[in-house]
Amino acid sequence: MRRFVYCKVVLATSLMWVLVDVFLLLYFSECNKCDDKKERSLLPALRAVISRNQEGPGEMGKAVLIPKDDQEKMKELFKINQFNLMASDLIALNRSLPDVRLEG
Repeated sequence: MRRFVYCKVVLATSLMWVLVDVFLLLYFSECNKCDDKKERSLLPALRAVISRNQEGPGEMGKAVLIPKDDQEKMKELFKINQFNLMASDLIALNRSLPDVRLEG
């Protein structure tokens, strides 16, 4: 009998705290204002990504051309790393690639 009373007390206390948390979240969240701010702050970032420079080494799958005076350094880096580190460093991290998927 005593165990049942303890369970009821623990359950009632837990339920009360859950209700208090839900009330506080709903009261202080101001969801309408949050949505407007997110939309306004995303727009400039999206414009910057869209209007970024589309010309550069490796952009749209184009080959990277290493200048003649850097050919020796490129060969030394290739011996150390076993891949063209100089070309890899010239290529942008967020470059665009052509879409090679089949239509349909």
